[in-house]
Amino acid sequence: MTERVPFLQQRRAALRVAGLGALISALGGALGGALGGCLSVPDGPKPMCQTNNDCDRSHGEVCEEGICWGNPPPGPFAGVLSPPAMHQDLVSREIPQVAIPDFGWMGDLALEAPVLLSGKIVAFCPMAVAGCDQTPLAGTVAVSRRSRFQGGPGFKLVVDVASGNSFAIPVPLTHMDDPQYTVTIQPQSSQQPNTHAPAELVPPRRMQVAVTDNTNAQAITLGGAALPTITGTLKDNLARPLGGYRVVALGRWDVTEPITEVSTVAYTDNLTGGYAVTLSDGLAGPVELIARPTSGIVGPTVHVANIDSTRATTKDISFPGGLGNPVELDVVVQGLDASGTISPVSGAQVSVAGALTMSNQLTTFVVSDQRVTNDRGMAALHLLNGDAIASVYKLAITPPTSSPLGVVFDQKVPSLAGLPAYALPIRLAARVALRGTVLDPDDKPLGNAVVTARPSLRFLWTLDAAPQAFVAAIPAPTAITEPDGTYVVWVDPNVPNVPESWGFYDLLIEPATSARMPTHVMPEVSLRGGPPDAVTVPDIRLPSPAFVHGRITGPNGKSVEGAELKLYLVSTQLTLCSEVAHAPPSCPIPAQLQARNTSDGEGTVRLILPR
Repeated sequence: MTERVPFLQQRRAALRVAGLGALISALGGALGGALGGCLSVPDGPKPMCQTNNDCDRSHGEVCEEGICWGNPPPGPFAGVLSPPAMHQDLVSREIPQVAIPDFGWMGDLALEAPVLLSGKIVAFCPMAVAGCDQTPLAGTVAVSRRSRFQGGPGFKLVVDVASGNSFAIPVPLTHMDDPQYTVTIQPQSSQQPNTHAPAELVPPRRMQVAVTDNTNAQAITLGGAALPTITGTLKDNLARPLGGYRVVALGRWDVTEPITEVSTVAYTDNLTGGYAVTLSDGLAGPVELIARPTSGIVGPTVHVANIDSTRATTKDISFPGGLGNPVELDVVVQGLDASGTISPVSGAQVSVAGALTMSNQLTTFVVSDQRVTNDRGMAALHLLNGDAIASVYKLAITPPTSSPLGVVFDQKVPSLAGLPAYALPIRLAARVALRGTVLDPDDKPLGNAVVTARPSLRFLWTLDAAPQAFVAAIPAPTAITEPDGTYVVWVDPNVPNVPESWGFYDLLIEPATSARMPTHVMPEVSLRGGPPDAVTVPDIRLPSPAFVHGRITGPNGKSVEGAELKLYLVSTQLTLCSEVAHAPPSCPIPAQLQARNTSDGEGTVRLILPR
């Protein structure tokens, strides 16, 4: 261990050495605006050490800048380096393995120079068409690459391209054994007819590319001569054409990804109800056709499932009878406030949906609307009142962030059959209060720490698709600990109307930046079988801090100021996926962000890790 101190001093000899007070002040200033998990020391705190003998030398710690550096937790750690916005000559970099010696100096961490992925979006032109317009199209180019370490964030950059322009996207160089980039090009679309947007002319395109050098702005062609199409008509139950519906196909290029638009966009013709969409190539599995009413039309959204994506298909769609006429559903949301008074709840998101599935089980008509409550707690939703749909509506409500009032999910709405309007009062139940105390490593109360309750993966992955998406979209409640370390966060104990959906929450503790404390996660606080109104969480004692540092450089070895380092703890335990019913097949347990901070004028980045 004693041989490592000269090594550390040698590595830092090129850095400007200031007085102890200035160094501590700079340490605090570099981290003052950082998020939780970063070391931040304000002006004038008592130094931790004067010499190495003041530190835990038996575990490798050394004294520098008045800080005992080293003795890091075991890991394994991975990192993501990101350059400051002003450095267009640098690009982010993933480091699959970050070695942290016991004396805490990570050495030089080098950013990379980017390579440019360039191109222009053009429409396919048949050979027989003279004078075909090759003006570059407007659209969105998304470039992504899966992470180089388990559960990492990977790389993703989305760029909007204006009509007539090309694009040049800076990306990290593709090295040997790196995964290829996925490039998805979506032509510019519109939600209203008669705009003649590029998405009405050509479908999206997906490509896999390796970028080993700067590329020229070559034409990337969307569309083709032999791509499959879906054509048909949309009519009401009396065979009258329905115009103005937006028609598109949803599907995937990869079975592990969420569905997205994979065809041209069409608007049904006002005179015939006709439509035609062209599919992209290389799709994985069948697609679903969606015909959605545009603004100003109260009508069902049509879903036609399981359409072959490899050949041309005709789908003539007729509305069933019994959908009825427009009805206004006025949902009035109330709840008990802090004084015990029943008061309106403003800012709550209210959604209602009802589905009618035809006998073939492939075509579904969904009538839905979503609004936010006003100052009077009311949301006016526009639905249909026919006998076929009026009795199947279900209601969901999400209150504002950190509200003590609970959610509503899948609650049956009284029949709206034949009604022009209906007022529906809803009184929200109380959430469960998670109460506890946060202590520092010396068992002293820790005030001014942010406590955030997030649904754990165990909670989310016990739910099927619809309630899982609902819970994931609920804003995470937060609280700030009092001077005595106490906190209260309000959470939903379960998902209403979903059996055996008891909540599990991860509590993220983010100390104030001046506290010299690490972030900490208390995992899977269970609400199963607990009291109906409050759960007392065992005291959360923060782990002892481990101070580590390094230098961020460019590829030329020069220090970079304002670059960010994120350190992740890579998860090696994947057993959860075998313990829950609805884990994704790839078991994407994310790596845990342990610390983040930006580099100072000498390129030095200082972090604090939980032991």
